[in-house]
Amino acid sequence: MHATVAILTFHRPEQVCETVRLVHAQAAAAPPWCEVDVLVVDNDPAASGKEAVESLGLAGVRCVVEPVPGISAGRNRALDEASASGRDLLLFIDDDGTPVSGWLVRMLERWRETGAAAVAGWVDTRYPTRPSPWILAGGFFERRRFPDGSERPAAACGNLLLDLHQLGDLRFNGALGLSGGEDTLLTRTLVARGGRIVFARDAIVVDHVATERITRRWVLARQLSHGNTSGLLDLHFGTGPMTRARVLAGGAGRVAVGLTRAGWGALRRDLSADARGWRLAARGAGMTLAGLGLSWNEYARSTQPLSRLVRAPRSLTPGSFRREEDGSR
Repeated sequence: MHATVAILTFHRPEQVCETVRLVHAQAAAAPPWCEVDVLVVDNDPAASGKEAVESLGLAGVRCVVEPVPGISAGRNRALDEASASGRDLLLFIDDDGTPVSGWLVRMLERWRETGAAAVAGWVDTRYPTRPSPWILAGGFFERRRFPDGSERPAAACGNLLLDLHQLGDLRFNGALGLSGGEDTLLTRTLVARGGRIVFARDAIVVDHVATERITRRWVLARQLSHGNTSGLLDLHFGTGPMTRARVLAGGAGRVAVGLTRAGWGALRRDLSADARGWRLAARGAGMTLAGLGLSWNEYARSTQPLSRLVRAPRSLTPGSFRREEDGSR
């Protein structure tokens, strides 16, 4: 078998080099039945990441530049490069992720044992400095660790293996390249088409949270973004005229309940109720924006906050998934 570990990067030359070193060492110790190489996709047209990676001089590591902005373009470039090279498997890991010892072997072995279309590993969280009690109480960076071998309805690309033969012609939606959620859409579609995603509990990647992200403003903006993506995907997979109404009602309801919980928590000085209430309200606000036909482009390369709010892509409308499926037949 032949596998590629893909690492997407943008303006993080030092971080991506450290991740490449760790992944390269694990690729060299891969099981004898699988040959593994490493691919870095630099989304910086100036090739800042490419120059840094090539300076390492590591065999079995190559870097390509994807000039089209957005995470979907980068992920699709990785898919195209792997397919053109005749690879069987493609693994994604973030450029600021640290694979723990044995990560790659565990991902490959779980795929071999199950024959699943995808394997999702666990992403643990570490902080450079201790966050405020409010952020810890809100659980903003917590990720659930599911039972080993359990099947999942969707998965993120921070720690993911894809069977390229079962993936077929599926690609990441370019309309979500600046908003995020492209990995959830692809994996949900994969499951809807009969593929299985299994969880590898002990295949761990550590996410080192940047200091500038450990703030109330950043975590609430991220929750708004997640809620917006969730609402847009519900619209994409939904059918009938009531889909948008359900998204709007769901979003507004979460805002109301969240603000009530936050207010109650503030009165009682209950930090968990306060933080989790604001977390729910922010997600609800994002869903409401989706119901109104608006998308929050979290990864937009603009310094103007309001420029992140744009009209939602037409492909993410009620029943669009059904229409795409009918068209593919």
